[in-house]
Amino acid sequence: MNTSGAAFDSFNVAAERQIGRYGDKPFITWYADRRDERVELSFKTFDNWVAKTANLLVDELGVEPGDRVGAVMVDHWQAPVVLAACWRAGARVVALDPGPDPSPPPGGLVAAFVPEEHLATVGAALAGTDGTMVVALTADLLGRSQHDLGKALNFTRVVPSMGDVFAGGPDPAGAFEGSGAGPAGAATMAELLGRAARLVARTGLTDGDRMLSALPLLSLAGAVAGLLAPFTTGAGVVLARDVQPARFWKRVADERVAVAVLDPDQAGSLLAAGPPPAGLDHSRLRVLACQGAGEALRAGFPPTFGVPLLDD
Repeated sequence: MNTSGAAFDSFNVAAERQIGRYGDKPFITWYADRRDERVELSFKTFDNWVAKTANLLVDELGVEPGDRVGAVMVDHWQAPVVLAACWRAGARVVALDPGPDPSPPPGGLVAAFVPEEHLATVGAALAGTDGTMVVALTADLLGRSQHDLGKALNFTRVVPSMGDVFAGGPDPAGAFEGSGAGPAGAATMAELLGRAARLVARTGLTDGDRMLSALPLLSLAGAVAGLLAPFTTGAGVVLARDVQPARFWKRVADERVAVAVLDPDQAGSLLAAGPPPAGLDHSRLRVLACQGAGEALRAGFPPTFGVPLLDD
């Protein structure tokens, strides 16, 4: 088994190597409980979507290394694709405020990925800026929209026609930037990869494991747990934001999860609900990680669930 995530100091190098190593192995499994959907992407399929999206960014939207690309991303399998494609293209991802009265971020954007339900607010705010191309993310897997997309490109309709190969260059110096009331923080790619390596080391994640991340992907901790740590290690990752206790434990059992990453509220709800339902095999779960967990949560998890809770 491999724990070589700590060895990668370049996302583009990791992207080129991991696809050859893991190919058809399942990488991302995404759940949308409100729509009763489950989507699974292998390393190869994920790389194909990333290459096509990176080609869209460069060939159609004119993104160059160092440019800033905005994103308001719902919990969707497209979210890690967009993040990875921006980084492959050398662009910095800027988290956009999805609130009712958003303002364009200072400094401008070359392009922005906006869920269709936020086009009326975020899309309208960006429409008044010079040169910002908007790509709409639709909830429907076939790209059928439930809202007027206006002049925005339909992600699911335009990306499949793009090229399947993308030759990435240097990593972006600035990889992530918080904005407005959205997830705060900023980081370079080196800092994000360093955080991923620390999470891998702390949890003992290997390429034989599956990790569950319940964190929003468009945040520093979420990008690390939901994309970078499993990708650079060769592990599978389950993206599931809904942590209702009974559903969470069934998912841990069904997906054979070894490591789970939660926020304090999610961890607290599990602890308050008590032991998992009987009859579910969660024996593969060996550790949960929760940044800012606090002493009460860390003390309560081992006797209740038989696994430690790391404040990471």
